[in-house]
Amino acid sequence: MYKNDFESLRLFTVNRPAAMVLASLLLVLAAFSGITQLKQTTDYRVYFGKNNPQLQAFEDFEAQFEQKELLVVGIEADDGDIFTPDSLAAVRELTDRGWELPYALRSTSLSNFQNSYAVGDDIIVEALVPEEGPISADRARAIKDFALQSDEIVGNTAAADGGSAAIYITTPLPRINLEAEVPEVADAIRALTAEIDSKYPGHQFHISGVIMLNDAMAQTTRYDLTHLFPAAYLLILFGLIAYFRRLIPALATWAVVILSTLAAYGSAGWMGITMNAASMASGMIVMTLAVADCVHVLVTYYYGIEKRQSKTQAMAESLRLNLQPVFLTSITTAIGFLSLNFSDSPPFRDLGNIVAVGVIFAFLLSVFFMPALMMWLPAKGKAASQTRWTDGLADFVIQHQRKLLLGVGVVILALSAGIPLNRFGDNYAEYFSEEIPFRSATDFLNEKVVGMQQLQYTLRSEEPGGVNSPEFLQSLAKLQAWYEEQPNVRKVISILDIHKRLNKTMHGDDETWYRIPDSQELAAQYLFFYELSLPQGLSLNTMVDPDKQLTRFIVLMDTVDATTLTTLGSNAQAWMQANLPASMVGNAEAVGIGQMFAQIARRNFTSMIGGMLVALVMISGLMMLMMRSLRIGLISLIPNIVPALMGFGLWGLLVGKIGISLAIVGSMTLGIVVDDTVHFLSKYLRARREGNLSAEEAVRYAFHNVGSALTLTTIILAAGFLVISLSSYQLTEHMGQLTSLTILLALVCDFLFLPPLLIKLDGKTKNTATKSDSTPDH
Repeated sequence: MYKNDFESLRLFTVNRPAAMVLASLLLVLAAFSGITQLKQTTDYRVYFGKNNPQLQAFEDFEAQFEQKELLVVGIEADDGDIFTPDSLAAVRELTDRGWELPYALRSTSLSNFQNSYAVGDDIIVEALVPEEGPISADRARAIKDFALQSDEIVGNTAAADGGSAAIYITTPLPRINLEAEVPEVADAIRALTAEIDSKYPGHQFHISGVIMLNDAMAQTTRYDLTHLFPAAYLLILFGLIAYFRRLIPALATWAVVILSTLAAYGSAGWMGITMNAASMASGMIVMTLAVADCVHVLVTYYYGIEKRQSKTQAMAESLRLNLQPVFLTSITTAIGFLSLNFSDSPPFRDLGNIVAVGVIFAFLLSVFFMPALMMWLPAKGKAASQTRWTDGLADFVIQHQRKLLLGVGVVILALSAGIPLNRFGDNYAEYFSEEIPFRSATDFLNEKVVGMQQLQYTLRSEEPGGVNSPEFLQSLAKLQAWYEEQPNVRKVISILDIHKRLNKTMHGDDETWYRIPDSQELAAQYLFFYELSLPQGLSLNTMVDPDKQLTRFIVLMDTVDATTLTTLGSNAQAWMQANLPASMVGNAEAVGIGQMFAQIARRNFTSMIGGMLVALVMISGLMMLMMRSLRIGLISLIPNIVPALMGFGLWGLLVGKIGISLAIVGSMTLGIVVDDTVHFLSKYLRARREGNLSAEEAVRYAFHNVGSALTLTTIILAAGFLVISLSSYQLTEHMGQLTSLTILLALVCDFLFLPPLLIKLDGKTKNTATKSDSTPDH
């Protein structure tokens, strides 16, 4: 837009406020009407693009072995013994009733574990716990003795200490309306456990699994909407009232905040975006960012009022002085968030697009709607800016410029050195606070019963029926033995355990025959007769394919971070390629939810490096163009880049774990922290060019005019992201924490490092005044 066009709009805004307010409201209404098109999902799979290789491999694995949407219910006996008659009855009824849940396909536990044993020449296959009737104390003791010695039960369906058990219920959802299907199953299993609890008191129930993971995402979204959004709105309002010391400018800014947020969410609907727990945070980010533009316009406006200018004159002058820097900061912020489109995770691309649109609406409303609104409202009192302390800070910076340049530079380098201390630490269960039942349930199951962190493989034999080959089973045994020697591995589950048990059973339960059958024909025969004896719904299709050419291999692990998990997967892949037949390994790779989130964190960081570089080039080029100075543009790179470096370095020193959401912080904060730099440099350049002031005096002028406003906007931005960090969803929590930290560090750089840098690098440059008056406007 040309300068004359800006001038026309500026004058139209202050002279025709009613028309501008109406036009602004109609624009917001048009955007907000898209809210009817907005969709929401609780599916964890949205974090992975359709072409994500880990997601594709995992979905192929699920389809092969009928493992979609698994519920895991832990049951803990208060007396520490899950093998009492009463507790076994509770496990049995919960298992049996699990078949009745919506969409249930399979329900298994130690109660319907299909035990095989020999009676004379007969082979008996039956459920470990009697299918009906009372369970005697003697029978309960026998069940306990067998279960706690069974490798197939301990660490899978029962805890090693005998105090708790796990029930697995497979509920493949039709995925026609996931937002209705997930709560339907979640509510049903909660109701069932409550019923079992009332019938068999003395037990605690812990519900986890994929269904509850998705349900937990819905819970965190509801919590953020009902708790954090109101808190953020009130924080902004009271902060503005405290700064301006009057209600009118605070309410006017608040109106911009609300309208910008509504427009952003409505625009998301028009863009066809499906919201989830991560992208929902976009609203709080928009409302936080919307404050800054309003503050700069209003501070200059009230300064004019204090000088006895009319409302029209004061606002027109404020727009003249602030329109370019506010426009520049809005565009650069939008660029920073649009760079999130480089993210490998769709929700963060959506978040970036929503915030970018919200920022543009905030710009339009802060320079057109709010000024027009202020023309209707009374304007009395003194200017809100508190400049005395910023004048003192300016004197301090100028007096100690060399010491600050060196000292802050050393601090920047020291903090940035902490970046290598960060390691990938994503663990999907820890995405939720401990108040979310899914988190506590998963922690319990991990600690007491079964490793919820898993690596799973599909292993291929050379031909149909090949999983019964002794050679294939020997290779399987080698892999199982290797994995069992690895740190953090708790248990390995494979078809090998069943083959050994059946071989022992077929030899009169002689323990010396607990080994791989001698021939493929025998192994196939044993497995065939065993499958014929299994009840309907409990076939071996969760472990082998119908042709008996593929088999499932499961590694149950302690809770580990993403780096440990991916390292183990890589080491296993290398070992398999070196020690197993090529036909068995093939394209076999570890799959699992934990593995998927571990890999997406790395992929997201790699992709966002490119996004941040693109954003940096675009923002720097735009600043050079708008400020008409290559030197100043290059100088501005430093305070724009180093806050993120310092933030990640300090995070490495204090926390040391980074995940999928922190990959976007670099690009996101680049677009945010540039705002302070732009406003400081715009005032600095105005003093140099219009006032022909020296670099030292230009720095003093910039501190005097924008120091207070920059401090307020930084506090509000940092506080807003701290509110976001109160989310019960760790991805949002960590993003809020690191962003808030980076924003505060950016203000330190802009106040203590940028001014000495300007004096050092720009101090000897001559400037020609554009006005006869050597003092620039406010």
